[in-house]
Amino acid sequence: MSIEIVETAPGISNPILILAVPGAGLVGVIAADHLIKTAGLSEVGKIDSPIFPPVIGVKDGIAMHTVKIYSGKGLYVIKAEVPLPIDPLLRLTTSVLDWIARRRPKLAIVLGGVPEENRIKIEKPQVMAVFNCEEAKSFAENIRGDLMKEGFLSGYAAFFLREATRRGVPAAALMVQSFATYPDPGAAAEILKSIEPVLGFDIDISQLEAESETIRLKLKELMAQTVQAMPKEGQAPMYIG
Repeated sequence: MSIEIVETAPGISNPILILAVPGAGLVGVIAADHLIKTAGLSEVGKIDSPIFPPVIGVKDGIAMHTVKIYSGKGLYVIKAEVPLPIDPLLRLTTSVLDWIARRRPKLAIVLGGVPEENRIKIEKPQVMAVFNCEEAKSFAENIRGDLMKEGFLSGYAAFFLREATRRGVPAAALMVQSFATYPDPGAAAEILKSIEPVLGFDIDISQLEAESETIRLKLKELMAQTVQAMPKEGQAPMYIG
């Protein structure tokens, strides 16, 4: 079964592509959503397939697709609003790379989070960057992030970079320390700051930073309450169930 990419506006050449799918801290999705709103990008298409989960969005009583294409300011942003099983996710990615390769992009970027146990104590999470070629690295030389010097990269980001290389698409994976299971607007803010020089315009992240501090305070309070509720040394453990 194929992946269908439908555009409802004229295409742009030599764009920057940003791909965001649900993952740790929902970092990519939060960052993409904020970028779409603050940069005034327009919805210009959809991506659908029979292999996608039977989930739709609903707005004002109207069914909406859950993988959408936005564009403006020389950008394409593709955002998946619901998690996809591994096979549909990988097939979506290869279809998007096939599609964008024909536009001869300056750079294709995937955004994501890396779960960090001590995230609650980190005020400024670290952004790490991996490129698939020197061309990509040179184009994004002003990116505000730390290069991964050596080692191994696995998982979805590695798949994205490998498939981009196979198609001759310069690409980057940007990953930021994040909460594993809590939405992390603070991490999304850092990853947006990191790509500002590449995009060529400023992104107002004040709202994300405010939301981040609210979440951090709530989690600290929850953690303190949890520690208080835990049995003290020498006491019998308490079970619920």
